[in-house]
Amino acid sequence: MSSADSEVFPGVPNVGREELDAMVDAETPDPREELAKVDADTDLGIEMAEDAKRVSRGELSADDYWAKHDTAAAAEFGDAYRETPNPAVDAGDQTISTDTAESLQCTVGSIDSVAAETAQTDDGEGGIGAGDEKWGMVIDLQKCVGCDSCTVACKAENRTPPGVSYNVVMEEEHGEFPNTTRTNVPKPCMQCENPPCVQVCPVSATYKMDDGVVNIDYDRCIGCRYCMIACPYGSRHFDFGESYDDEVDEAGEITSPEYGVDRGKREENKSPIGNVRKCSYCTHRLERGEEPACVETCIGDARNMGDLDDPDSEVAEMADSDRAFQLKEDEGTDPNMYYLK
Repeated sequence: MSSADSEVFPGVPNVGREELDAMVDAETPDPREELAKVDADTDLGIEMAEDAKRVSRGELSADDYWAKHDTAAAAEFGDAYRETPNPAVDAGDQTISTDTAESLQCTVGSIDSVAAETAQTDDGEGGIGAGDEKWGMVIDLQKCVGCDSCTVACKAENRTPPGVSYNVVMEEEHGEFPNTTRTNVPKPCMQCENPPCVQVCPVSATYKMDDGVVNIDYDRCIGCRYCMIACPYGSRHFDFGESYDDEVDEAGEITSPEYGVDRGKREENKSPIGNVRKCSYCTHRLERGEEPACVETCIGDARNMGDLDDPDSEVAEMADSDRAFQLKEDEGTDPNMYYLK
């Protein structure tokens, strides 16, 4: 941003990409502290997560990844691993080559064999929810005022419990009073094209749908949290089963139909309690032809949702503009979440 831009937008600081990436790093959980809370092997989780990031960066193939971790994953997760074809990010529907898959202890197959059926609603007008989109979001940082309305709208729409917030707004102040500026950076799930969370999951609970949204199948998730430490953005959260019942009567009676599945009343030992959770771009709203709650609620009109595969769409044009960038581009994740500086 030029000095002229700073004069036009006095509240928007001239913060570089490295500073923004550092804000993300500050929000990510410590791997050892996070995995210390579960029974899954900490050292294995850290090694698998780091290697999953290497796959996203193109430094390691999916074949080599699973050949390296097959024996340890089978020993750690047993039948849950052996009965699952593990989807990856760089080999289409098949996680790895068939030859490699047949040499491993996991089942040979495609992600289609484990993916939950997701209804697609055709609104009849080719608008949002037509069924052929590749969903992407663009957030204009010059318009974000840090009001947290997106955070509140998301929690209300998805009825997330304490400790689970799909949309957080990172905030950082610069300068000294009275010459101060503030950086506001909303951070939902990035919906990556090359998601390390998909690569690391030993039971295929996380996978990328055709519309670009990264899905979590709560019925398959075993809560190992390996995906949480593999995510370079700290965008995943664990559901401990807490609720707002003490603050709001019958708060847990109704849950949001995330991914098109209505799970009803929150109960102990019932998904999504004990699962990892994250933003899904409000898939259930997209299927109805509606925008995500955060986009609909944004008072500064900073959030924009649309089809990245449609070059004439407003979102695609924004994502292709000179102002557009992605967080932590060096990770090779290629997010479907863009920001305008």
